[in-house]
Amino acid sequence: MFDFKVSNHAHYDDACRKFALTHNMEDVAQQAGLRAQTLCTKLNPNQPHQLTVQEVLVLTDVTEDATLIDGLLAQIQCLPCVPINEVANDKLPLYVMKATAEVGQLAAGAISNEQMNASCKRGLLQNVNSGIRCLTLAALPVQARIQSNPALSSTVDAISGLGASFCAV
Repeated sequence: MFDFKVSNHAHYDDACRKFALTHNMEDVAQQAGLRAQTLCTKLNPNQPHQLTVQEVLVLTDVTEDATLIDGLLAQIQCLPCVPINEVANDKLPLYVMKATAEVGQLAAGAISNEQMNASCKRGLLQNVNSGIRCLTLAALPVQARIQSNPALSSTVDAISGLGASFCAV
């Protein structure tokens, strides 16, 4: 059904490095029930020990930071995760504005003439991931509104059908 392909780029290794630099390892390790040195070793791509799936899940839950999961998804060439438990209808304008801001920062980085270093690359990828998350979080309440209104849902279906028929001609 899906044709996953493992990327030859070190997305997961980069995510581990970023996660380690972003968080206080002592605090995170304590909250996750790990020793700080063990956590640091497992986040270091140059060490043979790696995080287990359960540890990635616990670290993501404890920190509410999807960096590790996004790195895993990028490694198999998938889009970033979207925590749908964050969806709130009253936050729709916030999601749209944040997505717009992320796209703006991405555009600014894309036209920049400066040398692209690893930190800049990580920042741009963070803008992309955050923008995708916000757009998806904005789309979910819109879709729910459309589906909760039968007349609007029928209209959208009819317009979609018309658009498909024009494309077929």
